[in-house]
Amino acid sequence: MKIDFHIHTKYSPDSFTTLEVLNKVCKKKGLFPVITDHDTIKGALEFKKHFGPCIIGEEVDTKQGDLIGLFLNEEIPRKIDVYEAVDRIREQGALVYMPHPFDKVRSSALKVHDFKADIVEVFNARVMLQNYNKKADEYADKHKLLKAVGSDAHFSREIGTCYAEMDSFDDIKGFKQSLRKARLVKATSSPFVLPAAKFVHCYKNPIHMLKKFLR
Repeated sequence: MKIDFHIHTKYSPDSFTTLEVLNKVCKKKGLFPVITDHDTIKGALEFKKHFGPCIIGEEVDTKQGDLIGLFLNEEIPRKIDVYEAVDRIREQGALVYMPHPFDKVRSSALKVHDFKADIVEVFNARVMLQNYNKKADEYADKHKLLKAVGSDAHFSREIGTCYAEMDSFDDIKGFKQSLRKARLVKATSSPFVLPAAKFVHCYKNPIHMLKKFLR
């Protein structure tokens, strides 16, 4: 099976991708989706309800940067301490995933790394300076952590840019065993997707962006 570990839908403030479109693209490309919307699991729950299995994730905006929980049952609140977010993820029996952990180009990258993660995103398709992806890969090797790749897709054409080819699994234990042996397929997205996502965020949240500008 092919798994893209980092996908956003219209439930994120900077994406227009509907669940219908996500389902269509995943079927076309033979992908199993991991839905990691910003600060919500609503999109993932709706996808599972209407279209079938997916991994329910959330990209949480913590005080120290973005952190993803995988196999969540409950939403993690935003703007909490990253260490509290890790504890809340683990309390659910879910997995702690570090997205684009060293990408200094984006302000949302993790500022601290001194906690026990399960998985490191060693290649993010939206990371433009590949030294940052390389640093993530080296970090995973050093700490003997599982490796994954993600498109970080906010637009439908990005979905499946990166994926892991891995065996099917029945539970989280099987998932981790399968990921350990996975083949990671890597490719970069167009550099224009980042400013395009900023535009979408402004379009969907004009009042919020105006307040931010006026501060």
